[in-house]
Amino acid sequence: MSLNWLIAKHFRNLSDIEFRPSGGLNLIYGQNGSGKTSLLEACYFLSMGRSFRDIAADPVIERNQDQLLLRAGLQRDQRNYELGMTRDRTGNRDLRINGEKVLRGSEMARILPMLVLGPQTVDLLLGAPDLRRRFLNWGLFHVEHSAGPESIPQRFTRLWEEANRSLRQRNELLRAGRSTTQELATWSSQLAEVSEKLDILRKQYIQEYLPVFANTVSEICGLEGVELTYFRGWREDSSLHELFIQDTDIDKKRGFTQRGFQRADVRISVGGQPAAKVCSRGELKALVWSMVLSQGVIAQKAGQPSGSVTGQETLYLVDDLASEFDEEHRKRVCHFLQNTGQQILLTGVEPEALVAGCGGQYEGMFHVKHGHVNQEQ
Repeated sequence: MSLNWLIAKHFRNLSDIEFRPSGGLNLIYGQNGSGKTSLLEACYFLSMGRSFRDIAADPVIERNQDQLLLRAGLQRDQRNYELGMTRDRTGNRDLRINGEKVLRGSEMARILPMLVLGPQTVDLLLGAPDLRRRFLNWGLFHVEHSAGPESIPQRFTRLWEEANRSLRQRNELLRAGRSTTQELATWSSQLAEVSEKLDILRKQYIQEYLPVFANTVSEICGLEGVELTYFRGWREDSSLHELFIQDTDIDKKRGFTQRGFQRADVRISVGGQPAAKVCSRGELKALVWSMVLSQGVIAQKAGQPSGSVTGQETLYLVDDLASEFDEEHRKRVCHFLQNTGQQILLTGVEPEALVAGCGGQYEGMFHVKHGHVNQEQ
């Protein structure tokens, strides 16, 4: 997959830009506030329908403008695609793939998969569990190899929708306080069943993920005693359906379901202690970036012969490489990214630091200033 061009209008301080990156490593430099992070964010917003910095859509629209426009041309699986999005301040949006209107944002994300590495990525460890569940979901959504009549992304998407529907129904009954025992039992049984199926998929993914993560940590961090543990959202020695029955009264009192797929989490320890307690900020950043980079490795090789790098291709958005990383860590990250053979957009303040980090091996250099993007020779 290669992003050939991007047009952004009224996206933060990008009033009207056209960006044409190369297919490999692209270095993007500029002073703080120049718009280089907004350029990465525009790519992400087109794919995911949200910012990696803010939840609300309104702040990403340029001041005194009513809506933003994003368009991109890319090649994937030897096919050309054109993606388009408009979004206004009320949240209304129009999504297009090759001129055809689409209703589901996941269709955009599937065509234009990307991973973000930036200062905010450390929240994956320090932030709420919802961020780590989203991390798990990305992995399953982009594992392309076949698993019988359904691919893993198809199965995961179907189960995810069923699970959320069952959870909403059960929570509504808990809050209403007038549901029949049979109604609650029906939705409890369905939620337990689909939660357990999602748990199986997540465990399979984690089993594949752990050795890749260990290798990535070795290359990026140099830390020893790093362990990643998956928690499914209820006790391993218990049936979720039995726990629903056991917790009925307290669930009714609180008005929501305490256990299930929606409570899953991933935690990292170093030397048996929570990473957040024993690691410096730079070490935490290296650990979190290792988590994300490992996902890209798995997606890239899914369903391919051993050692192949022709699987799911991913666009890497790397923001502010130098922040909290010394020169050695910058070189390690750049070396790892270059070995993926994927398209990379990498930003920094000083071009010299970016060039040094990648050993002078890059395909495109761009200068961002006052919301304008200029390619340099």
